[in-house]
Amino acid sequence: MSARQAKQSSGSGARVGLSALLVVAIAVIMLLLVRARPEAEPFDPRSSDSLGTRGLVLLLEQQGASVDIARSAPGAGADARVLVLQDRLNDSQRQELLQFVEAGGLLVMADPDSEILEGLVVSRTIEGEVPAFAGNDPLEQTNVPLDECDVPALAQLRGLFVIRGSRFRVPEGARSCFVDNGSAFAIVGEYGAGLIVQLGDNELFTNHLLRYADNGPLAAALLAPNADAQVSILLGEEAAKSTADIGTGEKTLSDLLRPSVWMALAQLALAFIIFATARAVRPGRPVREPEQVPVAGSELVVATGTLMRRARHAERAGWMLRGNLYRALCQRFHLPTTASIAALDEVVAANTSLPVGHVAAVLQREVHDDKGLLELSNSLQAIRAATLETLEGANS
Repeated sequence: MSARQAKQSSGSGARVGLSALLVVAIAVIMLLLVRARPEAEPFDPRSSDSLGTRGLVLLLEQQGASVDIARSAPGAGADARVLVLQDRLNDSQRQELLQFVEAGGLLVMADPDSEILEGLVVSRTIEGEVPAFAGNDPLEQTNVPLDECDVPALAQLRGLFVIRGSRFRVPEGARSCFVDNGSAFAIVGEYGAGLIVQLGDNELFTNHLLRYADNGPLAAALLAPNADAQVSILLGEEAAKSTADIGTGEKTLSDLLRPSVWMALAQLALAFIIFATARAVRPGRPVREPEQVPVAGSELVVATGTLMRRARHAERAGWMLRGNLYRALCQRFHLPTTASIAALDEVVAANTSLPVGHVAAVLQREVHDDKGLLELSNSLQAIRAATLETLEGANS
């Protein structure tokens, strides 16, 4: 093994060891820093997006209510008001919720597609476009006027604004509000000792519509009629997991792993460093070997041209063959490599038996196929034999 080969072998081992160590360090840093942050869904009480309902939570808390975001209904007899923004309840949750209402609880079902209130039928739909916000005058944004209302808690409202809503046919014995031509936007039905309030839209409680008309006062009238109200926003088991379910993301990997695990990882890292260092250190002096006999220039040129020909790069192979001979002739006749081909041709003709113009013609010949490349190779070899090899034999 030559000294150069020994040096390259030891250097490559050190680079591989350092690269692997860098990859391990980056992976550990990413595990420590990256935390799970679930995306918020529409009607998420923790979301500040336009379709989130974080504004509703803040409004109820401003009215003095205590808001709880839960995935299960309160127990029967609990002093709380339950809001369901989107009905994603499974059968067991729905049963628990009805038991809570039957025991005297109040449920506000904002999802118009929910079927929790039996016998409720959609009779008409409401379509609206979001108007420019015009201050505190709700009448300029109202598209669901109060009209008829026999629900005392809502009788003081003036109107609501919705983009897409529903009006229900009023069942027999139920109370209603925002009534127009016999269909109502809000239905209040009795269930056991409690009440179920069904609304024709849930988007009016989202962040981008809560400020319009009396959307905010509607939520306050139903859920926070007094300062010590208890409100439970029920998400349902079919809703996406929130940070409360999977963790807040404040704990990192270092908080979750036991100290013994970190000690084991540190020992593995130390063992890897020792191993990489041992493999990278050269064990002794390099063993010198005799250099191999260099390949003759003509054979190297022919071999290079052959490889280019096999790759079907005839033009590039011809350029390389001509360039190799040009540099060899310049070196043999003591000319700079910037000398023109015409000057080189004159010098070669003056010192050899080749006629004037022969070398220039061959060095400027272009090839475009394998046949031309073969002819060029033969011509270049003939010039080499007549100049370089002849002169070398004469000098020897």
